[in-house]
Amino acid sequence: MILNNNFRPSHRAYGYSLLEVMIAVVILSIGLTALGLLQVANVQNTYNSNNRAMAATAARDMADRMRANLVAYENGLFANAVGGANNNCATGGGGTICNFTTMAQDDLAQWQQQLGNILPAGAGIVCVDNGTLDDGNPAAPACSGTGNTVVKVFWRETASFSGTLNADDVNNQWQSFGLAVYP
Repeated sequence: MILNNNFRPSHRAYGYSLLEVMIAVVILSIGLTALGLLQVANVQNTYNSNNRAMAATAARDMADRMRANLVAYENGLFANAVGGANNNCATGGGGTICNFTTMAQDDLAQWQQQLGNILPAGAGIVCVDNGTLDDGNPAAPACSGTGNTVVKVFWRETASFSGTLNADDVNNQWQSFGLAVYP
């Protein structure tokens, strides 16, 4: 019986298939690792953009509260106010009937509580500023005292994607959002 040598691999080709498969696995694993890291960055950026959207919504909420209480706005009761007092003002059927001063304090207190609940280390201030609207931090809000009434919201971006700050979040910088209010 004569063997057909056309179907037998030559002596030089032994082992190349295994080597090619190993190289392909290494290249595939590097690609999958890169995709995993890309997914982590995507989740982090989505979380941070969600925080920015909540900060913008909270700033608009405070601007609407100021527009609803124009007497307090025109008397400067909102400007440079860091916090307020919860006066349990009437909000649709319950609470105390408040004047414009106590309502402004109540609005500020509710707004501050809301910021603390929806943003990591969330805080805010209403101030007068003519410079950059989204600068500063809660301890130093960078309000010039001249110009327009501005609502500034501050928060810290967390590395853990949760509302609580962890040890690895200590070096993260404050983020801010500013909104000029024109009643």
